[in-house]
Amino acid sequence: MLINKLRIDSQMFYLEPDEDIEALKKQILETARGVADFIVFTPIGLGKVSVLMTPHTPVRFEEQEHTSDELQEWEDETPRTDYDLDFDAFGGSPA
Repeated sequence: MLINKLRIDSQMFYLEPDEDIEALKKQILETARGVADFIVFTPIGLGKVSVLMTPHTPVRFEEQEHTSDELQEWEDETPRTDYDLDFDAFGGSPA
């Protein structure tokens, strides 16, 4: 099954198969041409997500092939797409 992955400012989201990708792309483009605004979409295994977009927010769409079993696993346990970094392990906080 073909799944759309959306990366916004380095955070990844696997989108629900019924997500209107063209409408979402249009909404992101409109925001990129104007002022900051929230976009709303539904990732697999999560509820609705609202992300504040600005004209400078990096966005990337990808299409990936996944099995129905993988999608069911994601419904049961959402894949981790964001990580907390331990900056102390790298010599302190980012500056």
